[in-house]
Amino acid sequence: MKNVGMIAAEPVKKWMGKSREEIRRNGSFVMFCFVLFGGIVWGAVSSRNAGMDTLKKLDFIFQTNFELRCSQGMAAAFVSSFASAALFMLVILLLGLSLWGGFLAAALPFFKGYGYGLSVGYLYGAYGFRGVLYNLLVILPGTFISSAVIAAAALNALRSSVKSAACLFRAPVRDDPKEQLKRYLIKMLRLSLLCLAASIVDVLCAFCFSWIFDF
Repeated sequence: MKNVGMIAAEPVKKWMGKSREEIRRNGSFVMFCFVLFGGIVWGAVSSRNAGMDTLKKLDFIFQTNFELRCSQGMAAAFVSSFASAALFMLVILLLGLSLWGGFLAAALPFFKGYGYGLSVGYLYGAYGFRGVLYNLLVILPGTFISSAVIAAAALNALRSSVKSAACLFRAPVRDDPKEQLKRYLIKMLRLSLLCLAASIVDVLCAFCFSWIFDF
């Protein structure tokens, strides 16, 4: 029995070891995800003082107007969803091109999470279980992808700024600035395509499930 237990525990140990290694390798991204989660918590807490008018005013930036998701067509839903993500990506891209802007970009996942937390907190407070179910079926899938992309983009912008700042104090310069800029722009383009995919998921979820709910 002891041997059987050791044999059964061996795969678990290997899996835990690989998990720790992945966390170490992607530690910076995990940290940015924690910043994002902090924004969600803060938004959920702040939702107690937020009304529907507040959500409508913040919709273009954070996609907080859930009533609009239920009523607008697929094309309009896609445009509004992608516009919100593209705005974050554009700001992060520009901040990553400056020497110190990447440090400001590191705060943007917090604001992305804040918008989501604000919307979810209001839904739960106003509609209870229906609001939670609406979040799980309509809002969460696309938002989960776009939030992860925003966190990755902010990390990429921070690294770009650090590398650019290092070029001022390091001689000789190890990396070609043009090649460094090219890599940065290609990464941001790929992440923007993932934002596009997140918007498609957002629209599909709204199309498939929003008709179930009547707020």
